Amino acid sequence: MAAPQKYYPPRADVVIIGAGISGAACAWNLVRDSKLSVVVLDSGPKAGGSTSRSAAAFRHQFSSLSNIEMSIFAGREYREFSKTFGCEQVFTQNGYLFLWSRQEDLDAAATRVNFQREHGVPDVEMLGAAQVRQKFPWIDHPEMKGASWCPHDGFLKPDLVAATYLEAAVARGATLLQYSPVTAIEVSGGSAKAVVVGGQHRIAAGVVVNASGPWANTVARMAGAPIPVTPVKRYLYFTNQVYGAGVHRWPLTVLDLEVYGRPEMQGLMMGWDARPKKPAGWNQFPAPPIDTTKLNDDIEAGYGIGENDYGFEVLARMAEWIPMLGEKAGLDHATCGYYEVTPDEKAIVSWDPRVGGLLHAAGFSGHGVMHAPATGRIVADMVMKRKPLIELAALALEPLLIGEEREDPERMVI
Repeated sequence: MAAPQKYYPPRADVVIIGAGISGAACAWNLVRDSKLSVVVLDSGPKAGGSTSRSAAAFRHQFSSLSNIEMSIFAGREYREFSKTFGCEQVFTQNGYLFLWSRQEDLDAAATRVNFQREHGVPDVEMLGAAQVRQKFPWIDHPEMKGASWCPHDGFLKPDLVAATYLEAAVARGATLLQYSPVTAIEVSGGSAKAVVVGGQHRIAAGVVVNASGPWANTVARMAGAPIPVTPVKRYLYFTNQVYGAGVHRWPLTVLDLEVYGRPEMQGLMMGWDARPKKPAGWNQFPAPPIDTTKLNDDIEAGYGIGENDYGFEVLARMAEWIPMLGEKAGLDHATCGYYEVTPDEKAIVSWDPRVGGLLHAAGFSGHGVMHAPATGRIVADMVMKRKPLIELAALALEPLLIGEEREDPERMVI
């Protein structure tokens, strides 16, 4: 008896390319309160790309109004997630602490905190150096000037979020097809008409949503419409478990907008955007040609956890601010994934002005997990022609295609 073949529907109202957390949130929002037929395609397993390799940070502390608004909406949904979907908690609210050693940076942070409070973030505040030491006694640095602090920030469980969104969407009638690589997007009369899977299965589509993360530019090129999204490899380093120090209660801590760390059980997960450098031309359009078939999970020489490796630099930098780490913590292992960066390191959630019916939800530049609930809602608003959750000009694609700056720039990029 021959094995049953996977069934590909001949058409769908919406085809979503990418079953990571953003694509999953789009699927759920599209089917939650409509009768649209939705198909989600991924070349691998659900949440198998950047979603599963994310530091999964969540914060309201941004400089751009659009990111603040997306965080406010997403934070509400994440706090209620377990009640909404009947699953375990996905949001650990240990807080988010930005530490500063330069007075000018502390002053700039105070201006941002005022802006955040004015736009709906009630409990973000500034702390002086003495307040930081009192509240977080494991932190000490001779040049520490102070911090900005938001106690209801923290970190998430992105794999569970994505899987839950998809399970709920499938229960409402969506179709999830894993290990189904999109090989072509058919464009006719200036509009996307269909996607082709595996070179042979054609699915006619009313709307195509490009939620393919680091592969977003490759997917966009299939429709003859490249977008300025560049994959940048990022590494995460994990310490051994440090028992008795209360590490599991520590906030996500960022040092001078450089090194950061957050609890992973009784140890720390750490990262630092010091190396590798972004590819030349990453902040231009067209984006540099990168063979996304070669994106991998390899830890290259020099980026591991040896004494002369990048991971050791990260731990040493953290230990400058948290002395206990220099005494008790060692490196246990490393992993990596990809940011999908745009020229201004803000997301693109936008109809493509060149190809009708092609909607991009990509380029989140490290904020995709954080803002997935808002992304799903915005995409559903756009497809169903409802009033959008936020002002869409801030996330528009068109200015980037002609080398113009978008509204509402973001300055708090990690």
